[in-house]
Amino acid sequence: MVTGGFMKTKITLALWLAVTPAVTIAAGAEAGQADPARFTARQSEKALKTPLAEVLGQIDAIDRETMDIQALYWAWDVKNTGRLTYGELNNNSRKWIMKPETRTLLMNKVKALLDNGKVRGLTPEEMNLFNAGRRRVAGLLAPGKLDTKLIAELSDGYCIDLQSRYWAKRVQDGEKEILELSKKWPLKKELKDKLRAAISEKLPLENANLTREELYKLDACIEKFAPGK
Repeated sequence: MVTGGFMKTKITLALWLAVTPAVTIAAGAEAGQADPARFTARQSEKALKTPLAEVLGQIDAIDRETMDIQALYWAWDVKNTGRLTYGELNNNSRKWIMKPETRTLLMNKVKALLDNGKVRGLTPEEMNLFNAGRRRVAGLLAPGKLDTKLIAELSDGYCIDLQSRYWAKRVQDGEKEILELSKKWPLKKELKDKLRAAISEKLPLENANLTREELYKLDACIEKFAPGK
């Protein structure tokens, strides 16, 4: 069994590695706004090389394969982090890119663990399997995150400019909460300060939606700035 401190550290890393940019994710493990370890419908607008319907079956296979570990993960999160209640998790999960029947099965398993008092932290081996499953899903929904050659080629300056345009556009489209949530993004302080400043600079400007190519690079930039990179 892992300790609470170890679990929190691993959770923060898992949350960042597992996702594409979205306001619910950017808050990281501290804010508890939604479901940072899962993709949501809002993110499905991102540039996929294949239609979502074609990868949903593959995502479902991963979810089924890692079902018990995911249930342990979320039960521990609900009981120990104070980020959200089971009811909030259940409501938020309806936005996940996940087959409804699989989601129901997962939520039932989480509730059973909580009701039976069998909540425990993941072992290091289980956490590795959890992270690996999330990376596989990320590869299906955000292939740019796995493009190591591109990640190495992109400069910090380019990534800050690209991400700031993306977030500024979303703020302009009505997601004002991004500005507050960005204070808790799990980034190095210097990078976070530069990114937040760049967003502020772009808010008075007219920002276009990112192109398909830019969305692919956006995923690579998110991975480039991931904790531990």
